Amino acid sequence: MKDILGAVCSGLCIIHCLALPALIATGTSFIGLVYLSAESTHLWLSVVMLIVALWALPAGWRAHKQFWPGLLGCLGVVLMAFALSATGAIEAYWTVACSVAFISGHLLNRHLLIRESTQ
Repeated sequence: MKDILGAVCSGLCIIHCLALPALIATGTSFIGLVYLSAESTHLWLSVVMLIVALWALPAGWRAHKQFWPGLLGCLGVVLMAFALSATGAIEAYWTVACSVAFISGHLLNRHLLIRESTQ
């Protein structure tokens, strides 16, 4: 369940990063856009993603002893740092890459945990 939560949080980051500029560009009027476009939103989403990864990935490693999910999580953290420090359109690319790394790590972790529990 932790890995599903992590993958969903990372997916929400992709949606936020790609859909929000499109909504703003089309002139969509929605009061929540002001809050969603704030820089603090990026920081809070990143904190949540990091907490969930630190909650799920080490526990998975203790069960299946595979380092790949953790390595993907570490890659996600590095890419997240690039995304948080970037400005303009490049921020979206870093965020998508970060989210894909986290999603891949969480889904691989889940797969390995299921495989471990059936053996």
